[in-house]
Amino acid sequence: MIAKELPGLQVYEHNSPDLIDKSRPSTQGATRDEPFDSLTVPRIDYQRLWDDIHFTSQWGVIEGSEGMNRLALSKDDKSVRDWFIQETRGLGCTISMDAMGNLFAVYPGESSDMPPIAMGSHLDTQPAGGKYDGILGVLAGVEAIRAVREAGVRTWCPIAAVVWTNEEGAAFFPGCSGSSVWAGWVPLADAYGQKHCITGQSLGTALDEIDAKGAVAASNRMNPLQAHFELHIEQGKILEMNQQSIGVVRRIQGIRRYIISCYGRQEHAGTVRIPDRADALIAAAKIVLKVEELAKAFDACATVGVLKIESPSPNTIPSHVELTVDARHIEEATLDVLEKRIEDYLESLSEIKEGWSFSNRRVWHSPALPFDVDVAECIQSAAAAECGEDQVRDMISFAGHDSAMTALQIPTAMIMVPSRAGISHSPLEYTSREHWYVNIYHGE
Repeated sequence: MIAKELPGLQVYEHNSPDLIDKSRPSTQGATRDEPFDSLTVPRIDYQRLWDDIHFTSQWGVIEGSEGMNRLALSKDDKSVRDWFIQETRGLGCTISMDAMGNLFAVYPGESSDMPPIAMGSHLDTQPAGGKYDGILGVLAGVEAIRAVREAGVRTWCPIAAVVWTNEEGAAFFPGCSGSSVWAGWVPLADAYGQKHCITGQSLGTALDEIDAKGAVAASNRMNPLQAHFELHIEQGKILEMNQQSIGVVRRIQGIRRYIISCYGRQEHAGTVRIPDRADALIAAAKIVLKVEELAKAFDACATVGVLKIESPSPNTIPSHVELTVDARHIEEATLDVLEKRIEDYLESLSEIKEGWSFSNRRVWHSPALPFDVDVAECIQSAAAAECGEDQVRDMISFAGHDSAMTALQIPTAMIMVPSRAGISHSPLEYTSREHWYVNIYHGE
């Protein structure tokens, strides 16, 4: 653990005898000035964590596969959130739920007036996702609290396990809804107005339906945290390819998402000659290819992930096509240039074909930024001491995470664990128990 590295995590003897594991060395008489190693060290039970992962997967499991379909604020999401509340309350945590449905399970520390140090992630999944993305980070936080409790030690400041609402964005676009409001990045009213990708229901209504609109303000000022750690599967191949165990995430790349609407003329597919058409789908196809071209030119990632044709018909020329663009890079300046190039291209298309017009709306921006140096160094030093320098590497997170939002307000860092074959957002997603253990015990 990194307790000996952070001042807020100085360890005290727990005052309740029934919480002390009698099989471990006694901490009787321990004081704040004694070294951490002289106290009872919390031990992670990674078999118990494995069991929790598989037990909670009953809510959203895809029959006949290892996959998960637990969209944010669904009935299954409510069930696993209820389990989280019951489980952490049983550990002696105080539970609070804010106006975005974010859950904070706070285990008391010696100094009750200090904000908690949090271990957070999300419990929602993609429509055909896996058991580990986000889920591992939340349940690892629960297991870390269990380990502290069972060891009979008390940290100087409180610690918390946190569930952030709608990180994936598979239910309510664009995602990271709970953490972005808490960080003050997105206004509460805007988040409430996010529409369900399938039903069109608003996020605010969905919160009401599962009784998840808490009384606590969704605000880092009204409900502060002192720091935020997030254990997460890598969702890439770097650790596995290098046969390493721990990734210390030093920065996260920026993400910008856009909705582009292409407008043309709706006409008969058999009576209008090709040169005379203003086919909105042709315009959209050109944009898709341009996005790929720009991504290659700037060494960026850019994806057209959704394309919708209004009132599609086999024998009708499309007049309205909507598509999404997801652009990512480690430098904000590069994203600025990409955005300008896309705008310029849309303008050029409108000039070369009479009847074409376009609108482009940025709907999400998660800025490229560094994580906190001190927090990352805590992870680095503890991991290297236990596993050896060769098993630890500095990393950039190329996926989006709630930590990108918390980092806007508080010291934040992430711990990566290997993903088999780099697969994520898939039923084939997998990470071994041994890698969980190393990362939780020596990271969090």
